[in-house]
Amino acid sequence: MEVREPVQQMTTDRQIIEEEVVKAKTEELEHKPNIDILKHTSEQNWQKEIAQFIKSKEIKQRSGEGVDELEDCDSFGEINFIGFGHGSKSAPYIRVDKNTNAEILWDLLINYWHMPRPKVLISVTGGAQDFFFKDRLKNLFNKGLYKAAVSTGGWIVTGGTGVGVMKKVGEAIKEESKGTTNDSHRHVVALGIATWGIISNNTVMEKSSKNGDLHEGFWPAEYVEKELKLSGKQTSLDSNHTHFILVDHGKVDYGADIGLRANLEQFINTKQTKEGKEKSAIPVVLVVVQGGVGTIETVYKSLIPPQDNSSGDSKVESIPVVIVEGSGKAADAIAEALRKTKQVDSTGIRDILEGMDIIRDVVDPKRINQTKFQECLGWFEQMMSSPYREMITVFRMQEENFKDIDRAILHGLLQAKSLTDNVRTQLNLALNWNRCDIAREEIITAERRTKWQEASLEGNMMTALIDNRPDFVELFLQHVIHLDKFLTIERLNSLYQKVIYSKQSIDGRTSTIDILRTRLESYQLKGITRGDECRFLLRRVGKVIQELTFHEYDRYYKEEKFVLKEQDKQDTESVPMTTSTNCKEDEFECPDQHLFLWAVLLNRREMAKIFWQRLTIGNIGSALFAGRILKALSRHAEIEEELTLYYDLTNHADEFEDLAIGVMDNCYEDDKKMSKLALVRKLTDWGGTTCFSIAYAAEQMKFIEHDCCQTKLQRVWKGNVQIHSYKQWIAYVFAAIFPFIIPFMTFLTKDYQVEYQEEENKESKKVETYKELSRWDKLKNVLRWKSNYKPGKGSEIRRVGGRPDDVTLWEGMGYYYKAPMSKFFFNIFLYVVLLFLFSWFILTDLRPASEENSPSVVEWIVIAWVATLIIEEFRQIHSKDPKSAFYRVLSWASDAWNIFDFLMFLFFIISIILRFTLSTEKFYRARIFYCVTLMLFYFRLLHMGFVQKDIGPKIIMIFKMLKDLMYFLVILIIFILSFGIASEAILYPNMEPDIRVFFKSIYKPYWQLYGELFLEEIEGLTDNATCYEDPRYVERCPETEQYPWVAPVLTAIYMLISNILLINLLIAMFSFTFQKVQEKSETIWRFYRYELINEYYDRPALAPPLIIFNHMYRFCKWSYMKYELKSELNKEKQEQKKADVIKKHETKMSHCLRVRLDDRLEDYLNGFEKKHMENYFIKKNQEYAKSWESTVTSSGDRIDKMSNDMEEMRELIGVSGKQETTQVKPPTGEQRQSIHSTTPNDEMATQIGQLTTKVSQMENKMDEMVNQNGQLTTKVAQIENKMDKILEMLEKSLSLKTESEC
Repeated sequence: MEVREPVQQMTTDRQIIEEEVVKAKTEELEHKPNIDILKHTSEQNWQKEIAQFIKSKEIKQRSGEGVDELEDCDSFGEINFIGFGHGSKSAPYIRVDKNTNAEILWDLLINYWHMPRPKVLISVTGGAQDFFFKDRLKNLFNKGLYKAAVSTGGWIVTGGTGVGVMKKVGEAIKEESKGTTNDSHRHVVALGIATWGIISNNTVMEKSSKNGDLHEGFWPAEYVEKELKLSGKQTSLDSNHTHFILVDHGKVDYGADIGLRANLEQFINTKQTKEGKEKSAIPVVLVVVQGGVGTIETVYKSLIPPQDNSSGDSKVESIPVVIVEGSGKAADAIAEALRKTKQVDSTGIRDILEGMDIIRDVVDPKRINQTKFQECLGWFEQMMSSPYREMITVFRMQEENFKDIDRAILHGLLQAKSLTDNVRTQLNLALNWNRCDIAREEIITAERRTKWQEASLEGNMMTALIDNRPDFVELFLQHVIHLDKFLTIERLNSLYQKVIYSKQSIDGRTSTIDILRTRLESYQLKGITRGDECRFLLRRVGKVIQELTFHEYDRYYKEEKFVLKEQDKQDTESVPMTTSTNCKEDEFECPDQHLFLWAVLLNRREMAKIFWQRLTIGNIGSALFAGRILKALSRHAEIEEELTLYYDLTNHADEFEDLAIGVMDNCYEDDKKMSKLALVRKLTDWGGTTCFSIAYAAEQMKFIEHDCCQTKLQRVWKGNVQIHSYKQWIAYVFAAIFPFIIPFMTFLTKDYQVEYQEEENKESKKVETYKELSRWDKLKNVLRWKSNYKPGKGSEIRRVGGRPDDVTLWEGMGYYYKAPMSKFFFNIFLYVVLLFLFSWFILTDLRPASEENSPSVVEWIVIAWVATLIIEEFRQIHSKDPKSAFYRVLSWASDAWNIFDFLMFLFFIISIILRFTLSTEKFYRARIFYCVTLMLFYFRLLHMGFVQKDIGPKIIMIFKMLKDLMYFLVILIIFILSFGIASEAILYPNMEPDIRVFFKSIYKPYWQLYGELFLEEIEGLTDNATCYEDPRYVERCPETEQYPWVAPVLTAIYMLISNILLINLLIAMFSFTFQKVQEKSETIWRFYRYELINEYYDRPALAPPLIIFNHMYRFCKWSYMKYELKSELNKEKQEQKKADVIKKHETKMSHCLRVRLDDRLEDYLNGFEKKHMENYFIKKNQEYAKSWESTVTSSGDRIDKMSNDMEEMRELIGVSGKQETTQVKPPTGEQRQSIHSTTPNDEMATQIGQLTTKVSQMENKMDEMVNQNGQLTTKVAQIENKMDKILEMLEKSLSLKTESEC
């Protein structure tokens, strides 16, 4: 009875729990949709498949405790953990005999339990009892182990029970999985291999029912925490593990799982990580935490497999081991043995081991027999000898090399024999771990040069690119990969395909994959099936780039070679691991450029910066081009309300703009003339555009504000005319009225000529040979020729005269009238004349066409004049950068002034049509349109103010405030309509139905804003007698007799809201806009000034209306060129002829905004920019090293190190204090050697005193570091306060200046 009562009570509790579970499942099934029923059916089929597999493979288990007989396995299914602190959680399990074949278990795990094939197997072994784990070591262990499993997709294998190191692993998985939001990171495979006999309440997992001869298993087996009896050797399963293999040897004792676990791990070590062209063995590593004699045996069998002691032919290899020092017992003993036998010959290892007390503490001869003790010493001796000791990695918190345990695990994996000679597999592990430091220090090293040079690492490079590993990409490019041979069309196509069409983005919220995918789908090619889209992917990518750059550049990847062939399409999935693909010579002239574009489109900052630094096609223009693409992508993100992505793309674009400015700074300091030439040269690799046009299109104001840009624009603005003094200004102004002054002016004629001072023996290097060189060879030759390749002296000052070097009279007049500044002033002068004539005929002689002498001569002149202006607008549209007509119009319309011109000319055309078609009675309509058009023509004069430094920012403020006014009017109209209609309906009820009643309703509230209150009408102060005498009330008198107070109250409320609230809101908006523009008025003005200079640079020399002669000349010239090109029968000759004509007219002059350079000068500029790009980064690193941020950072690192050392000291003191108080643990080996005459307590007290002194010293040092850090912080705060005061003074002075101006 005494035995049955607890069993009966346990059965009663179990029945209650089962009833609750059944009830909950019934309620759940009642509310589940049909799809869950299908899922339930599939689960039943899965369960039957497992049962059939177990029967077919004849998996056995012991028939009972203490019995050696075997029986068919009937204990399998799914464990449902209840009451373990995380709700209900299930895990598959099976009970097997200790001699079960590992291959059968592998088949069960992969094909029936559907566990993902591991890339790494991390086996954790150690103490089977609870032990003390230092807090810092525990945190490092948890994070490192979880990171190692997640980053590699590996399995964690433990003993599976809820005690000792197994419990620590389960807690690590549970704690670390809470801190991640990624679902894939939550599902870490933790396989528990435990001994069946020690599992408490294991009866709930056995003796399942039978269906004929087939055991069905338990689905689920309810494993309830309340039913467990943890006594003696009985322990529970750990609920944080995901799968369980329970090993049965017929005894209630530990150790049954050791042999089967070792066999399974060795078998997994022989399996392959991937099924495909490239395979590699699944690496296995053993992590040792604490432990006892069983742990030492496990380490021994891992390092020295059975075939090393026998003549067997099995290919089982040694498994590397990672020791977590500081966890205690076996782990510390192995680490100490390694340290003491480091420089000892193999014959003396045994003597040292026998004298180590720490080994005797773990392998106590008093608790085990002497034979077992000697066997353990033999294990230690073999493990400490070469080559096995090299396969043991010790993790110490104090070492700089292994700060993270995951790094120690990876280091241990690399010591495996199967990986030692396989560089590609080692790099794959490092890539999965994202540990470039290990790849740099242990794989890609000088000692192993022959191995990694012989290996084909293109697959690793593809993996690094796709997985966004910039450190690895930089490492491969420095030592392993040659992009000229690596990048092929197939690989580039695969890079886009595998990233854009991947199921899961690795870049998170800052990924542009969705935007690119949407844009690519909008460019579906006609006649292409869905399956063939990947073949034309590069073509569609080229169209997306063209769209993002507003079709201003030639489309990339438009040639036929960028369309993959059918066999290439079939192999595209295996491209990342393909190592035999060879790059053709003509596929990519500059492969860095295409990978740079790929990284920019995907918003991968570090990757884009790596390829940008490698570019040899102009770093300034490349950075600006990247900024333009990123800003275009940010606009798409803003439309989709992806604000995080929008801000990230904007910041990324600003970073590239800053890089361009930094390189330009260094170039401008070295050579101003070449820096200016770099701004206006045509970038042939970026669509033939210039740095100026890219920066303006991307609104990169800070770059255009740069001194180099502004001095270049000023030079372009003045043309070839030299103006540096007041006398020259006076001569320039009067030359417009008196042309005979032009011969007395000075001009700049010679610019950017290149002198080749090569020796006679170098004459064999011809231009044809030079053109055949690769881009890198060109750059090397240019740098080699640098001493003999010098730019000219620059611009030379010339006068009009008869000497050979002088300027002729016609050249001087051409220089004067073709200067953009001259064109501007002549256009202003003639435009003012046009306005005068326009105003004159509107005021004096605008009559219907039916009358005599109408239109007048002045009006006909104005009409012809405006016609030339309209023709000029069409010429501007035609000269825009975009290649297609549609995008030229869009580019032209992107300028607000062009839209204004369109409205102005539209009104003018309507005015002309009306003045010729309307009769005399309706002619007033034509007059109204003419007057409105004249107003627009006068407003157009504001555009001329952009050239002036003080007027330009004010005009910008006006336009910004007009935008604010538009938003304000939307709010104001709501109040005007609400109060206007309400008051009108009260004063004049039941009005006659007419659309004009709405206009009448808003009449009074609108004018009330300006002070016209209409109080007499609203308050009813007029009677019928006076009402009808007043001409304002001829239609109807207001009715205010029934409710005379309502209208005045509504008016008062309306005046309160409109005149006080809304008007002050408008003033605040204007003030904010004024302040915002005023702060960067110089930057904004300089930015818009470029467009004005560019417009007048492109304009013909003559101003309207004389501009018609320039148009006629250009049209004739264009027609002749077309005729000349058509005369060429060969298409290639036509293209060459066209290029020669274009190049002939694009001369290298100081006043040019677009210059096409010869190959040598262009490559010289590329090398010039690249050299100063490198200097820029050197200076940047030096400045950072000297900055206070670097000082504070280094101080913080030192403080962290001191804090860690202090924490370690405190832990040592705590452990020592425990030892002194309890006297349970014997002293260590070193303490025993030092103890002679003193007692253990005295010696321990002395050690505690020494440790306390060290801690106090370290605390003092830490206080000093904190004080130094505080002083730095105080200095920074003082500097910030001074800067704030300076800014306040500047703001006050600006406000006083503004008030004085007002």
